[in-house]
Amino acid sequence: MTFRIFAANASDTMIRKDYTNGNTRTGPAALRSAAITAGIFLAVLAAVSVLCSLVGTAQLSWDIFKVHVSRAVIAATVGAGLAVAGMALQGMLRNPLAEPYVLGISSGAGVGVLLGLALAPVMHMGEWASKPLLAFAGASVTCLVVYGVAQRRGRLDPYVLLLSGVIVNVLNGAVMLAILMFLNPQHLIDFIGWGMGHVPEYYWAEPRLIIVCAAFMVACWIVLFVRGAAFNTLGLGDDVAASSGVRVHWLRVETFALVSVMTAAAVSLAGPIGFVGLIVPHVCRLIVGPDHRRLAVYSGFVGALFLVLGDTFCRVSASWIGIGTVEIPLGIITALCGGPFFIFLLRRRFKETGT
Repeated sequence: MTFRIFAANASDTMIRKDYTNGNTRTGPAALRSAAITAGIFLAVLAAVSVLCSLVGTAQLSWDIFKVHVSRAVIAATVGAGLAVAGMALQGMLRNPLAEPYVLGISSGAGVGVLLGLALAPVMHMGEWASKPLLAFAGASVTCLVVYGVAQRRGRLDPYVLLLSGVIVNVLNGAVMLAILMFLNPQHLIDFIGWGMGHVPEYYWAEPRLIIVCAAFMVACWIVLFVRGAAFNTLGLGDDVAASSGVRVHWLRVETFALVSVMTAAAVSLAGPIGFVGLIVPHVCRLIVGPDHRRLAVYSGFVGALFLVLGDTFCRVSASWIGIGTVEIPLGIITALCGGPFFIFLLRRRFKETGT
């Protein structure tokens, strides 16, 4: 049994025209529209980031402002990457419950990061290079396992996909706990905070990791936007997409690779933050419709805004609820939002499929 395609009832005129004409490419009109939308969103994101950087401190200095801005940049990068990755997985798998955290890709990247920290004394690479590289290796291995388990006769079983993601999450969690046993006990608090999803403050003094992760994130974002028309066609089924010129297998391989890069960059910066790739694409789909070209733009910027605001809340809420200087990890906030949302989507899907 397969999930009903949530984008297959596309009433959007542009999408239907593309389906009819067999157009699986993103044309100049879509590029111009995306550029204008991205420019508007970028201005809004910059304004919100600056405003958020000004709140939460009684005596604001230039150094503190720089730290807050760097946190906003990291949160925006992570939010955009995870949201676009979730959008791509949902479109490629035709599964509304797919996202990097649920499928275990985030925890796979986390294993790579922790492994890099454990091997740091014997590795001759800077943290800005070793973290993303090993995170990508962990995310890629997870994608291969999940894809291999869920694939049957060239097709992906959505239920098996979700179950394999749950199993891989458990296994990756066990591996991360095992790695923590061999780390320096003096740094365990930092690693535990990272594991709960936390935007650090110390990256502003060493911005190379931010630059590397943001560059890869933007590059993958652009590629997934260009593939938006192919995702639209894929929403009608593998056979229709293949007859329209979409190389379905290679599109899936390419998407998994791009999602692995984006998830690795996000986890390298802020740890395994969950459910951003589940919530944001669904909210954007309600606003702009099922066209993946528009979803790629809107999901990225809405995800960035979501985590910038969420990180600001985590930063300033400690004094509100009386827990001193201890911050609520951002991953806890997204999990509290995403957990019930996931259950709601799952229950709705059961009702629609009659199971």
